[in-house]
Amino acid sequence: MKKIFFVLVVLLSINSFSQENQFNIGINGGITTGDIKPISSAAFGIDANYLFKVFDGISLGPSLNFLYFLTDEVNGVQPDAFVYLPIGGAIRFQSLSDYFYVGLDLGFAIGISPSGDNGGLFFKPMVGYNVTENLKLNLFYSAVKKRQPAYSYVGLGIAFDIFGSNQYSY
Repeated sequence: MKKIFFVLVVLLSINSFSQENQFNIGINGGITTGDIKPISSAAFGIDANYLFKVFDGISLGPSLNFLYFLTDEVNGVQPDAFVYLPIGGAIRFQSLSDYFYVGLDLGFAIGISPSGDNGGLFFKPMVGYNVTENLKLNLFYSAVKKRQPAYSYVGLGIAFDIFGSNQYSY
């Protein structure tokens, strides 16, 4: 594990001065699935990541997300919303010949809910499309996996490149 971390740090430091780095932010929303479905019907999130071009078509970097699961009234009681702050990394694979990409955000979700939730493993696989040079749409599955339940949702997101851009010429 230490060797993998060392290789990633070296790759990121080599590429940190590249003009092809991307900082993007996005918003998303969707419907809940899995264990949280009985008490929540919708969720939304905000994400930001800074991606370094490692090779042609492969970028990776740190990721910060915010997840908010809306809760529904159950037996006359309105539970507190489930709120998480996932911190981790992001990787994107993009073909040079088309506008589609696939990606994964992975890390640990810190529970910041009023209920005192401890959090869990965060993962978010996605498939996306570059609408323009700086605008992307994606379909994803986002989950916080705990010891027993998994709080998850399927949704649609939109992301904006604040600086940097993908490798396409439009």
